[in-house]
Amino acid sequence: MSKIKSLVMTYRDYDLDTLAKAYFTNEELTKLYKLYDSLIALETCNRIEFYLDGDEDEGELMKLINEKAGIKPRVLHDLDAVKHLLMVAAGLDSMFLGEREILSQVKRAYSAGKPSPRLRILFESAIRFGEGFRRRHNLYDISFVKFLADYVMRNVNKDDNILVIGGGEVARGVVRELLRNDYRGVTVINRTTDKLKYEFNGSIRLLGLESLMDELMSGKYDVVVVAVSVQSPLINLDDSMDGSLPRLIIDVSTPSAVNIQGNGHVRVVRLEDLREPYLEYVNGKSKVMNELSEIDHEAERIMRLIMRVDANEAIRDVMRFIEEIREEEVREALNALRNGESAEAVINAMSKSLVKKIMHNYLENMRRLAEVGNEDAVRRLRNYLMEILRNNEH
Repeated sequence: MSKIKSLVMTYRDYDLDTLAKAYFTNEELTKLYKLYDSLIALETCNRIEFYLDGDEDEGELMKLINEKAGIKPRVLHDLDAVKHLLMVAAGLDSMFLGEREILSQVKRAYSAGKPSPRLRILFESAIRFGEGFRRRHNLYDISFVKFLADYVMRNVNKDDNILVIGGGEVARGVVRELLRNDYRGVTVINRTTDKLKYEFNGSIRLLGLESLMDELMSGKYDVVVVAVSVQSPLINLDDSMDGSLPRLIIDVSTPSAVNIQGNGHVRVVRLEDLREPYLEYVNGKSKVMNELSEIDHEAERIMRLIMRVDANEAIRDVMRFIEEIREEEVREALNALRNGESAEAVINAMSKSLVKKIMHNYLENMRRLAEVGNEDAVRRLRNYLMEILRNNEH
């Protein structure tokens, strides 16, 4: 039986629009956690993953996913599941290699989940590994936001007007880079603007979401960057209507927030289109993909720790039994001392009784095996016990 398992759906398996249908809302996740004793859900813009203890039955979860999106996750077991989470935490399985946010998302998923002892070892080890791996290979110097801002700047002139839609970390990061490089014709549209006003302090033009379509159709903008989180397209346009639309729209939303019909006068670059240029950007900064042997070694180490969990539980049961025997013998010894028996006699009697009670079941098993003529089993049990006792002498 597996010790751990993971149900995995990522951009490698399905397009982002299909993947979006399988997302569980916070309310749905709350209900889901009630169905399982051990479960951790990791949902990001391009992956949905569930980690379960090997004792859990994933059938109900598979059924729910199929009902929501009509898709079937990959199911990974034990070492494969461990390697996968290590790749995720290190940023090596991301659509954009080395992305920073995924490690924080793994931490949040762990904090919100219901980890068993096995899953606790897995996630705590993966988080530590992800942090160390990024430091060792300079992945903290790699930034999708920096790459995206550079991509925008390669496609605009300093005097062009740029519209950024969204107020999250990606949108704000792009705006910061544009301003740092003296691009001043920047307008940001977002549902709320208070935080943006505080951060950018009048250096950009800020508008509410109600201005979106008027601004898009105004003919003011050369390039539009869309970085929002929506369940369905936020922008629906027909580019055959007139020449007032921007020449380039860069949509990094998941799922896509832009739907354009028409003659193709507007060039739309989506998240998937940026993967190859991003890999070129990463390869210019780090040769990290040559270091995957670290993943294999760490996965094997973590798997050994997970395998020891079952032994630890068995050891606790044995030690609990031995502790009960010890406490009983101590009580009898104290009573004997109070009744005036010599310390030497009490210690001698207690030690003999302890050995007899602890070894009783082993020795009785040897007698029963001998009674039925199973000499090989008697010999194996004797050798096993003698090996343990000899090791204790050292």
